[in-house]
Amino acid sequence: MYGYAGKILFVDLATGSIRAETLDGDTCRKWVGCAGLGARVLLEHTPANFDPLGPESMLGFTTGPFVATGVYGGGRFMVVGKSPLTRSWADSSAGGNFGPELKLAGYDAVFVTGSASQPVCLVIDDGDVSLVSAEDLWGKDTYETDEQLQAKLGGERRWVVACIGPAGEKRSLLAGIVTDKGRGAARSGLGAVMGAKKLKAVAVRARRGARVPVADKAGLRAVLKDYLAELRRSPFHQSLTKAGTGASTSTLLRIGDCPADNWRRTGVDALPGATNLDSANMDVYKLRSYACHSCPIACGALLRVTEGPFATRDEVHRPEYETLAAFGPLCHNDNVLAVVRANEICNRYGLDTIGVGNAVAFAMECFEQGLITACDTGGLCLNWGDATAIVALTEQIAKREGFGALLADGSQAAAERIGGRAQELAMHVGGRAVPYHDPRLAPSSGVFYISDAQPAQHMGPQGMAVLEQGGSLGADPLLQPGDVGELYGDWERKGEIYARGAAYMQLLTATGLCALYAQFYTPPVVELLRPVTGWDIDWREGLDTGRRILTARQAFNVREGVKPGDFRLPERLTLPMSLGPARGKTIPFERLRAYYFEALGWDPETGEPRPETLARLGIEHTF
Repeated sequence: MYGYAGKILFVDLATGSIRAETLDGDTCRKWVGCAGLGARVLLEHTPANFDPLGPESMLGFTTGPFVATGVYGGGRFMVVGKSPLTRSWADSSAGGNFGPELKLAGYDAVFVTGSASQPVCLVIDDGDVSLVSAEDLWGKDTYETDEQLQAKLGGERRWVVACIGPAGEKRSLLAGIVTDKGRGAARSGLGAVMGAKKLKAVAVRARRGARVPVADKAGLRAVLKDYLAELRRSPFHQSLTKAGTGASTSTLLRIGDCPADNWRRTGVDALPGATNLDSANMDVYKLRSYACHSCPIACGALLRVTEGPFATRDEVHRPEYETLAAFGPLCHNDNVLAVVRANEICNRYGLDTIGVGNAVAFAMECFEQGLITACDTGGLCLNWGDATAIVALTEQIAKREGFGALLADGSQAAAERIGGRAQELAMHVGGRAVPYHDPRLAPSSGVFYISDAQPAQHMGPQGMAVLEQGGSLGADPLLQPGDVGELYGDWERKGEIYARGAAYMQLLTATGLCALYAQFYTPPVVELLRPVTGWDIDWREGLDTGRRILTARQAFNVREGVKPGDFRLPERLTLPMSLGPARGKTIPFERLRAYYFEALGWDPETGEPRPETLARLGIEHTF
């Protein structure tokens, strides 16, 4: 079993049952890991139409074959389940050290069912597994939980902890799962699932000197040498090392990619002080850079703000681009320290910054339009750009208090409660906040937002976008774009291009590789899989594996009653842009989705994978 620990763990919190299963080689090759393994297990082990917050729901922590094998960027893990926010498939990825530690402790994945009667922590210590009481941790934030677990569990070496904060305990549908005090599997509300199960944390510690074997060490070193050289030549990845993902927030606003004022504006005039939000302006507060496991890029940094109204309680993670956009231009705010503080609140309480920023901007527009008043908000005036109000409302959402309680399940739920025209102002797809890259600049992004099994997904359309713009994903003929036609036209040619690009990314993320490595560069995924696993895999098999994972995730949605029409872009994002290359262009996103579904072998009307598609991909599933 090269590239794998060889075991998966099943834990029933209701009964306390803990059992391990051997992970066989055929399953590994067919599903690879992360979302692929998660989709296979959830389809097999959960009933149709289950309540994501009920005891029958299953929550999985999954890794892939690159994790803990020395592959650069191969340190990701995924939390998988059914989203209580969208009622659809969910796989939320996070970096840091949790995934490698889990694998080095003896498990490729952990799947949890049932609900505990009292708060518990799942402890995995070099293969030994137990449940311990977490009643003393209930109500603690993620920083406090991590620190107190270190003292409680003890030992010479630190534990790696994935936990929820008070937002997950209170089942906020914006709640995520936090590791390393700020790395988060944040989206889709999976923190609420963990809270409903009364699972406060998973604490993992590997044995000293543990290793995951690879099939061909010399062959892997040779591929990694060229891989690292390409990364070091990439200007984008050099920028990540220097300043992280938020290095060019103002540039993205200028070109029309980053939204302002709840998606009503963009461009250089939308927020004159936008350059304040570029990461370089946080260097004065920077303590040090850091990297996730096995990552030479090191795009993370820790900050501390010691003075002023937005002083942090501790050292905090530097905000990523999506967070800077969410609490910055989207709310017409150019105060970067307010963004740092809002980010700290979300990390401590365990919240998705994309969803919280979306909810705050939605509330600000409702306030401007007179749909809510200071009487509704407890006296809080939600004026555009008011940094103090943004931070205050973020804290209310985190605590589910005051007006924040109405927003704690996202803008869709809040709009339904406010009523009237409020639903027109809620920028979501299927309940999930639209990420902060305008889909009209790359039609494939908009298609992915409404067609992936997890809607409004921003990490995933990279492969589609590369092929759509005439680039290649590698040397193999299957990774070439072919005759793509016009970027804003020739729509009927796009389906197969999108299918191949999406399959590439599903394979990449199933290995545990960071999707940021696929920005302006295409990692040699199959070429790395060969020496890690010993498989004689080629790109035809690799892309079929990606299609299999896409199809299994889609089959899960069909089983749960999710239809293509449930995922639509907000009307604002279907109107032609007023600047940039997409100026004046109308993009038929739903027609493009139909072409994409046809190319994948799915029915465009129902989303159901066709029987011949399931048979070709070896998916045993009936609807």
